[in-house]
Amino acid sequence: MKIQDYSLQISSKLEQDLSVLTLDSENKLIQFESAFYLVDQALEKLKAFLGNYDFESEEEEIGFFKNQMTEFLKESMFYSELFNLESSRTPGTNKELRRFYETEQAAMRKFLQANQNLYNYLLLKKDNQDKVFFLRSAQAPVYKPTLFWHTLDTRYCTVYTLYFARIKGTVALMDYIHEQLRVLNGEDEANAKKSAVSLNWTGKKVELVELIYALRQGGVLNHGRLGLKQIASQFERIFGVNLQDFYRTYNEITFRKKSRTAFLDFLKDRMEEYIEKGEALN
Repeated sequence: MKIQDYSLQISSKLEQDLSVLTLDSENKLIQFESAFYLVDQALEKLKAFLGNYDFESEEEEIGFFKNQMTEFLKESMFYSELFNLESSRTPGTNKELRRFYETEQAAMRKFLQANQNLYNYLLLKKDNQDKVFFLRSAQAPVYKPTLFWHTLDTRYCTVYTLYFARIKGTVALMDYIHEQLRVLNGEDEANAKKSAVSLNWTGKKVELVELIYALRQGGVLNHGRLGLKQIASQFERIFGVNLQDFYRTYNEITFRKKSRTAFLDFLKDRMEEYIEKGEALN
């Protein structure tokens, strides 16, 4: 198997694992730490594959160390720095939190400015120095003195793979900080009010009751701690529907002669049809 194909396979699995982790985790620090270890495991698999792999050409080696490996290392650096960032943030007022994030943002801008030449090389998608930057045998000159040069394992990386990964990770961190500042400034809430639309249940009442019972039994709302009345009350508020006597409606469901989960079956069929048509990719 080509190393690019193997990288894509590992990357796809990692992306899936990270998305599940994001959905499941309530504690951000636990989420960031867990994400870092997921990336670390993916890197270990990639290194094991790389240790027994012979590149067929310089172009293949350059492509791997410029594109695939920088992305994996970028993710590792991003979650590591994100954990450090949020663990050093102390509780405070919105003003104090803004000052904290703005200070971190300024430090990151300073880093990008100090590495402006490499940042431009990345932004402009240049390739004239690729043989110097991304061939392990190139003996590339050090861009500036740095401690990790002497401890770098050149079997799995080049010094510029790390430089570029660091730049990409910093840009991702700045995006994260920008989003936190937007929330602190109330921009998300203001935009939500502008774009808010009312949701009305236009299906049958029995279908909504079937959905409520399924969600309750699935334990997917508040970790399964909500009762049926609580869920029904929230659905009444959200969808503007009267769900009085929903227990009686449930009894009607249990006495169905055909499928007792007709609405859920309908949703499942429509979803599978949607996926089969490939519309989800558009």
